[in-house]
Amino acid sequence: MIKLERFAVAAALLWALQPVGAMVRGTTDQGRSYVSGGVGGEEMNSLNGERGQYTVSILTASKGTGAYLSGARIVITDGKAGPILSTVMDGPWLLIDLPAGSYQIDAIYGDTTQTSKFTFAAGGHRQSVFYFDTHDQVEALSPPIDIDPTGEPVPR
Repeated sequence: MIKLERFAVAAALLWALQPVGAMVRGTTDQGRSYVSGGVGGEEMNSLNGERGQYTVSILTASKGTGAYLSGARIVITDGKAGPILSTVMDGPWLLIDLPAGSYQIDAIYGDTTQTSKFTFAAGGHRQSVFYFDTHDQVEALSPPIDIDPTGEPVPR
């Protein structure tokens, strides 16, 4: 029983030490590899080093500030086989290796959906950038305040 408790504690410690926002790698049902991430300098360096292995790169950012966004849902479809990938991005970047063809990317963040349709030839590369208005989400996290005559914040 003590060995089982020690194992449980060790497993919990290992889980707790996993990096926050670690890149997510996967393979679609059609065998196409993808990676999502880009939170922090180490992940950005890793993605930049791998970018040449993928034909499509997707970036999500905040409209106005350009701040990177994670958590957008990406749905990629083609004209023949239908859905290729539906995933929630684990960072601002998603890289996927798609064959030449015609595609549609739907990027969903909050209640907003943006669409990009494109075609690329063999040897080509496509980058799609989606900018989302995050003003409401930021206000919801930071309640409105006023500033009193001394310069101190006063909640409304």
